[in-house]
Amino acid sequence: MESVEFEVRESVPPRNVGAKSMWNNETEIPRVIELRRSAMEAFQGRRVLSENIKLGIEIHIPKSYNKPGDLDNFIKGICDSLYVPKVSLENPNFPIHEYFDLPENQDVNPRTFEIIRDDEQIVEIHAKKIVGDEEELFYRVKIEGE
Repeated sequence: MESVEFEVRESVPPRNVGAKSMWNNETEIPRVIELRRSAMEAFQGRRVLSENIKLGIEIHIPKSYNKPGDLDNFIKGICDSLYVPKVSLENPNFPIHEYFDLPENQDVNPRTFEIIRDDEQIVEIHAKKIVGDEEELFYRVKIEGE
């Protein structure tokens, strides 16, 4: 069983809501890249997880943050950032933004970097959104699996 944990600071997780794919949504793209880069650094060459995957998600948001967002949308955005279905990579209706093809983003490009082989293998998710007095905005993700 592999276990990896990482944090993303000064950002909320990506959200996958509405008809527009987060892979081509200019608001969400920087969040997807931050999450994928943090995950990549934490994985440090470990193999892609493909079975019995468990996620732990903890989102910390200051009370002063405007419109923090729905927990379920954050969960979906995190799951979708960790896994990109191959069919989505080839679907012209949901294109991957050209920003992922820039040299500085090649390491986190969904065409070349996977964390989870298939999100169908996520068997458990524990998630909480903590809105508090702290001023720091961050989230933590723990991934376990085989």
